[in-house]
Amino acid sequence: MLKPKRKILRQEIEKDPFLDTLFSIKQHFEIHRKIYLRSITALFTFVLIFSFYFKSRSENAIDASVVLNKAMVFMAQKDNLNAMIFLQEVNDKYIDTNAGLDASYYLGKIYFEREDYILAQSFFKQYNSKGSSKLFLGASCKSLSYIYEINGDLENAIKYQKLQLKYISSNLDKAHANINLAKIFFNMGDIKSAKVLIKQIIKDNSDNFEIIQLAEQAYGSILAK
Repeated sequence: MLKPKRKILRQEIEKDPFLDTLFSIKQHFEIHRKIYLRSITALFTFVLIFSFYFKSRSENAIDASVVLNKAMVFMAQKDNLNAMIFLQEVNDKYIDTNAGLDASYYLGKIYFEREDYILAQSFFKQYNSKGSSKLFLGASCKSLSYIYEINGDLENAIKYQKLQLKYISSNLDKAHANINLAKIFFNMGDIKSAKVLIKQIIKDNSDNFEIIQLAEQAYGSILAK
């Protein structure tokens, strides 16, 4: 014979852990419904803004590259006047892109070659503050050092000449940069630092005749003065 089923009492249902958990979750959600809805809405809004921002940045980067390429065509043709029109456009509209920053370097280079050092300094410093190309950073630091030196600001000339050393890798380029640094020390009246630096260049490059020759020539010109 089949055993009679045991009756489940109401009290047992009410004390069922699983049902208690479901009830607690439901009750918690009902109490905090507005908070959850606000959080979900905020998250959804953030995702939309985030997506729009990156889409906009991507589109800006493409547009900036197109305009920069037009400038590069004119630069290759030695037509700097027309190149500057497009470079200035990229720099004005898309400075937050790599192409916009590259445009600031090229503008600095053109103005430097025209000996318009005030504008050249402005664009080189703009690139130097946010640019990422080691080649451009090194070149802009070298130019800034020269501009500060001819303007008599030797402390800043030394600052940027030292910064240039961070962005160059070849021994010959480093030797040139250190020789220029030694000359600035000398012009500043720090003859001891100038001599120590030249001797260090010779010591570090004892197997490179070209560098030793450059360093000895610089040392000779310092002694001659």
